[in-house]
Amino acid sequence: MKLGLILECPANGTDHQVYEHVIHELCPSIKILAVPTGTSNKRQMIENCGKIASSLLELESCDIVAIIWDLMPTWKKQGGKSCRHEDIDKIQTNLKNADVDLSKVKLICIEPELEGWIITDGSALTKYKKEIRSPHPVKRFKDVKQLNNSNDSKKRISKYLERKYNDIVEAIKIVKHFDNFNEIVKKHTSFRRLKEFIEKLCKLS
Repeated sequence: MKLGLILECPANGTDHQVYEHVIHELCPSIKILAVPTGTSNKRQMIENCGKIASSLLELESCDIVAIIWDLMPTWKKQGGKSCRHEDIDKIQTNLKNADVDLSKVKLICIEPELEGWIITDGSALTKYKKEIRSPHPVKRFKDVKQLNNSNDSKKRISKYLERKYNDIVEAIKIVKHFDNFNEIVKKHTSFRRLKEFIEKLCKLS
C-alpha cells in the first residue's frame, strides 16, 4: 500500500514529522510519500492540492492520497471564522478541477490543530517535560477536553513547559513519548478518524 500525503507545511515541518511518525507507528507496512506544500498556509495548500494529488496518483503510483490539515488557525485576515465544511468544499473543487478521482482521496481535518490532540492525553507531554527537566520533579500535565473552536493548544503547552513551545522541534519529540494512541482516540474525534483510516489501509496492504 502506497499512501500519498498532502500537508500544509514545509518539508520536514511539524505536520510532516509528526504524521509520518504516527502513520508508521500505526502501520509499519504502509509506504508513505509525503508532499508538504512548501508553506504553512492553508490557503496555498488548498490551491495546490489538485495538481499535487494528481501527480501522486498518476506519476507516483500512490494507491490513495490523504490530505491532512488543521482547522485552525484560520488563514483568513481580520478574524475570519474557520469552517471545516468550507475547507472541504474548496479542496474538492480544486481536486475536481484537476480531474482527480475523489474516491482515491481521503480528507482529514484535524480540529482544532495538531497540538489539540496531543494535549487530550497528557502522558507524553509529561514524559517530555520530565526528560528535559531531569532530575527536577515535574507535575503531570492534565488532560484537556477536545477544543474544536479554540487554537490555544500551543499556549497551554508553553505554559506547562514554562517557556515558549517550539512546534517544529518539540512536537515530534512529544509525540514519540506516546506508548500508544488509544487514549487519544477515546477523546479526540478527528484523530480517531485518522487512526481508523490508517488501520483500514493497513488491512489492505
